[in-house]
Amino acid sequence: MITRLVAGLFIILNSLLAHAQFVSQLGRFMVDERKGCAPLTVTILDTNLLTINQCTGLNPCDMNWGDGTMPEQNVFTHTYTQPGTYTLQILYQGIGFDQIQITVTPNTPPTFEIYTCSGNQVHVRVTDTFYDSYFINFNDGSPEVQVPRGSNATSVHAFGSPGNKTISVRGKDVDADDNCGANTLPVEALTVLPAPAISQVAVNTSTSVNLSLATLPNILYRLEIATNNNTAFQLAQTLYNTSTAVVNNLRPEDNYYCFRLGAFDPCNNTTVYSSTICSTNFDVAAQNNQNALSWVTNVTGITNFSISRDGVPLGTTASASFMDNNVVCKTTYCYQLTSNYANGSSSVSLVQCETAFSSDIPTSVNNISAQVNTTGVELTWLQDPAFQAVEYNIFRKTGTDPLQLFAKSTTTQYFDNTYTTEGEYCYQINYEDLCDNIALVGIEACPIRLNGTITSENYSSLTWSEYTGWANGVNQYVLEKYNATGQLLQIINFGPAIFSFIDTDVNPTEQVFRYIVLATPNQAGLDVAISNELELVKEANIFYPTAFTPDRQGPVENEIFKVFGQYIASFEMQIFNRWGELLFTSNSIDAGWDGTYRGKDQPEGTYAFVARLTDFSGNSFTRSGSVVLLRKR
Repeated sequence: MITRLVAGLFIILNSLLAHAQFVSQLGRFMVDERKGCAPLTVTILDTNLLTINQCTGLNPCDMNWGDGTMPEQNVFTHTYTQPGTYTLQILYQGIGFDQIQITVTPNTPPTFEIYTCSGNQVHVRVTDTFYDSYFINFNDGSPEVQVPRGSNATSVHAFGSPGNKTISVRGKDVDADDNCGANTLPVEALTVLPAPAISQVAVNTSTSVNLSLATLPNILYRLEIATNNNTAFQLAQTLYNTSTAVVNNLRPEDNYYCFRLGAFDPCNNTTVYSSTICSTNFDVAAQNNQNALSWVTNVTGITNFSISRDGVPLGTTASASFMDNNVVCKTTYCYQLTSNYANGSSSVSLVQCETAFSSDIPTSVNNISAQVNTTGVELTWLQDPAFQAVEYNIFRKTGTDPLQLFAKSTTTQYFDNTYTTEGEYCYQINYEDLCDNIALVGIEACPIRLNGTITSENYSSLTWSEYTGWANGVNQYVLEKYNATGQLLQIINFGPAIFSFIDTDVNPTEQVFRYIVLATPNQAGLDVAISNELELVKEANIFYPTAFTPDRQGPVENEIFKVFGQYIASFEMQIFNRWGELLFTSNSIDAGWDGTYRGKDQPEGTYAFVARLTDFSGNSFTRSGSVVLLRKR
């Protein structure tokens, strides 16, 4: 009753003040507004309250609005765009100044909350305290509701139908213009408040539990908690417009906690509850070659439990225990338990970690892949995942020499930058596991050594060594051929017992070839083995006729003396007569000598030539010879 009386007085007071007019300090003029939100428009209503015929065309006045704009004569309306306190002055001729203070406040839409109730009702609470009073507009044709600032800034309203609605709230100060902007929020009017749901309960620390909630906006929720098998729930938190919650000061390693979420109706003081979701008291204990998992919780509504280890699913069970037999000694495993509810909710336990132990003797390393490159050899190997190595010992030998400890590695790979193909190195890997057990002696790995020469036919003759390093051996060898720029030209596959090949391919545009041999293993999951890269440079040969007939009687190919060649990048040729006189020169291998000198046919005889060439690989050389010039009779 008191709240309604206060609200009524506010309505009457603001109705009277809405039509107020404000007089200057000396009482000479009047304005319609002296306070309001930015932008605020102020109009001078009367400049002759105590004078006659002032601020007219014959007796103009200067209006100084006080906001930095230039004074104006007989301008009676002005808009203040920025918040602040300004002094509006009017200079009367022969009388002097009169003034009034104008206050412009920030145009800040007020904050408020909407609580959805059943029966299409809403409860509005204005949380803002910047303005003297607030106007709530339910935008359904009903009158605006004015409420004062403070704890009584609330209103309950019933919409005529369910569905999406909007509610606007604007603020207004006493003796101020009603020009402040409104804040508008959406809300859905509901006939019945739906029951909420707890999507997930997650124990993230040893003192707190996180909850993910299936909630709706504008509904006030009550989160309640009970410990272990206690059925008496207590209020933990009140929630609004959030889908998460954190409950602190708990002991989830010693207890389990059950939660329920209630949708609270402040209009009718009723609550609709969700299903109950509980945390688990989860423990892990290490046993020989296995870790034992056990837990306690309220199983109502739970269909099964899922276990993960180090973030990876491990198994599912309907019982309250689980045995992990797939563990490696001195390895710490972290487990997490998820309770799966029939309604789709879940409860995730605190992560529990335990270090496993074992006394088993490690198996040997029998799968080593060696990949040779220009700076050394990269060794990678697979090890039985049932054992965890502390450090790997890498042994190396040359030829038939005995193995010697060469290096150590903490990972399953090592790069030997001192490797050479000529060294004929082989490697063996050994290790000690986390339980201080030494592995059995393993296989030797000998990288592929690729050699080759250029035959007299200008072919590439290649041989390579057998690859050893895999327990199940080589599946096939693959020869890859590249040009000088690294472009792959050809791939040739060979059986596991083939170790040589002659490349008879003649490519007139490629002089330099680079070869590597890859071995692929029979066992899946291993890296390929790669040989050293072998570069072979074909000979840059030239060919030329021993005689030609430049008599213009044909055949055409005999009319010009030309030099032909393979892999020629640049070319220069000079032709001399028997006295050493230079008769012809050319920088193009395609331009030949027609048997003339300065337009005159040269006599039959033997002529010498010198050709200077550079091949595709950048090598320069000189070739010389002779040619007989003949003419038909």
